[in-house]
Amino acid sequence: MKVVVFSHNLCYEGASISLKELVLGLTRRGDIDPAIVAFEDGPLRAEFESNGIPVQVFPGILHKVSTLNRLSIEVERLALLIQESGAGLVFVNTLLNFPAILAAERAGVPSVWNPRESEPWDSAFRFLPDPVAQFAIAAIGLPRKVVFVARATRKVWNIFDVDGGFEVIHNGINLNRFPLRNDATERTRCRSALGLKAGSIAVLCVGTLCDRKGQMDLVEAFAALPEAISSRVQILFVGDDRGSYAEAIKDRCRSLPVSVLGGIRIVPPTESIASFYAAADVYVLSSKVESFPRVVLEAMAFGLPIITTPVFGVLEQVVEGENALFYPPGNSRLLAEQIEQLVSDDALRLRMAESSLQRISQMTTFDEMVAAYASVCREAVS
Repeated sequence: MKVVVFSHNLCYEGASISLKELVLGLTRRGDIDPAIVAFEDGPLRAEFESNGIPVQVFPGILHKVSTLNRLSIEVERLALLIQESGAGLVFVNTLLNFPAILAAERAGVPSVWNPRESEPWDSAFRFLPDPVAQFAIAAIGLPRKVVFVARATRKVWNIFDVDGGFEVIHNGINLNRFPLRNDATERTRCRSALGLKAGSIAVLCVGTLCDRKGQMDLVEAFAALPEAISSRVQILFVGDDRGSYAEAIKDRCRSLPVSVLGGIRIVPPTESIASFYAAADVYVLSSKVESFPRVVLEAMAFGLPIITTPVFGVLEQVVEGENALFYPPGNSRLLAEQIEQLVSDDALRLRMAESSLQRISQMTTFDEMVAAYASVCREAVS
């Protein structure tokens, strides 16, 4: 099946990495013959191309659809691309790629939409002018199939499921990317390579520094820790640190006492994320909105206790009191208390770590996920 796959970017971000793994999985099974179209370039382009998958980049689409006339121009351009490709299916990742859904409809080619956001439907496109946003919202009724990655996310859009084309496929991660996970020797090597102090507790938080992901909670929690605890803790942020929110985090870090500041490190996105999971002792997810974050799955695969906000599909991933502790977004004081609890109680950390490994073993596997998407694609063109 020849498929044009649309990605909002090719960066090291959860949605884009998940799409890349899915496309490679479907390709290796022989289910699809894909071509990638992205609206922002990035390092994942090389990974697609090294696997023989062609990539085209059309930058800045969302900046070119500020009026209905401009939206129409871009949709026509994408529709022509789809028609010329000879594709029998268009697969679209994330809500941000709504122009591709409109283009598939214009080209007369069936589509599958894979939203990975959980914002309320009436605010998901608030960054667009109202007339354009209305087209974006209405696009949810056009695909043959709309596949959500969490039941909580599907619930947000349920009122639009008039034809019964909505379904849920939980993310499964390709654990072959992490052949040395939970290896004691590898953990020692990674901690040494990252310069983590012996006996320190490394708290990891992976993701773009942005308001939606709420990482300021973790900075404020760290600042609120008693010195006896903060002296043992090292915070590792791994993610894109561009933008005003990221600058605010850096400014707040610089305002902390020197002894505390030394315990916070911000690292750019990296292909070698496994090294950080291997070196960590605790994982923190501070997001205000998520769907079914792959970082939580990765943290569980590495046997990490998790402190998280109980938002949307996160509740479908972890179990409070077993492998996770919950705190409401913005409540940095409670987050600080939970970090202190895990730092002070080695036995609790170990129990929760074991629960994470048990929990991930019970969840959707990568092969199961790929097979489910293959079935969806076949249904969409049948």
